[in-house]
Amino acid sequence: MTSITQTHARILELFKNAPEAFISGPELASRTGVSRTAVWKAVHALRRLGYEIDSHPRHGYRLVRVPEALIPEEMLPLLQTSWLARTYHHQTTAASTNDLAIQMAARGAPHGTVVAVETQTAGRGRLHRPWLSAAGKGLTFSAVLRPDLSPQAAPQITLVAAAAIAKTLRSIYGLNAAIKWPNDVLIHGKKAVGILTEMQCDPDRVRFLVTGIGINVNETAAELPSRTRYPATSIALELGGPVNRKQLFAVILHSLENEWDRYFSGRFNELLEELEGLSAVLGRRIEVDCSGEVLRGVAQGFTPQGALRILSDDGNETVIWVGDVTQVLTFH
Repeated sequence: MTSITQTHARILELFKNAPEAFISGPELASRTGVSRTAVWKAVHALRRLGYEIDSHPRHGYRLVRVPEALIPEEMLPLLQTSWLARTYHHQTTAASTNDLAIQMAARGAPHGTVVAVETQTAGRGRLHRPWLSAAGKGLTFSAVLRPDLSPQAAPQITLVAAAAIAKTLRSIYGLNAAIKWPNDVLIHGKKAVGILTEMQCDPDRVRFLVTGIGINVNETAAELPSRTRYPATSIALELGGPVNRKQLFAVILHSLENEWDRYFSGRFNELLEELEGLSAVLGRRIEVDCSGEVLRGVAQGFTPQGALRILSDDGNETVIWVGDVTQVLTFH
């Protein structure tokens, strides 16, 4: 579902503006400009979406509870974006949001299309590692992007997304969120966010990108994977209590749009300075797996293109364009 009807949206607005109060069918019909039969159908449609709505033969209808799901009826009114998620799809479950978004992009889905699910059954990260998501606890979504980029610049999209999310977690929750180059966000050294960007391209131009993002939000320790290279955590575990998932999602989308707009306007050099300040690896001894070859050294910084510079143990500086940081050791 990509949009909500005006009738649904207006009825929900009236309910939410009068919490716990009954509103009669005739009043709803009058204020929405539809028939009482249309109101009745809309109320039943909202109930099927998970809204708990009381009805009384003399008093009318009353909204009791809204669903926790990231459905369009709940998310679209919260958006502060101009283009990101203005085409919005939601499903309860899917094998992979990236697979769904790639299929939609191949069929012409516009720039900024977002696909979100409550749980995915075959999610993946970089190097085809699985990404597990407990139903209704985290944020699992993918965005279709159609930038004017060369394929070589595509990995920068992931770095910019990581910066947007790390900055958001720092600003609204005060969490010590840091980026493990190139695609993870850690909180106190534990993985809370994973990002995977995939693309279809010609030799010199990107046709479209799909950036998939998984954020552990309200998972308990028992709901997080235990056999991972880095220990996992969630925002709720770090804060000591759950957070409003829908509000966080809206803020994250707004931050992603802002940072991607900066990037698309040619300001990656500004973002690089921020990435260095947000990095979990710079100044530390690290191990990097580069397609089976393990490099060890001290992370020095980033190239102007976003590649990682390492001063290796033999005293030579190595530039890594594609790799996986498998260990972050002590400060040098």
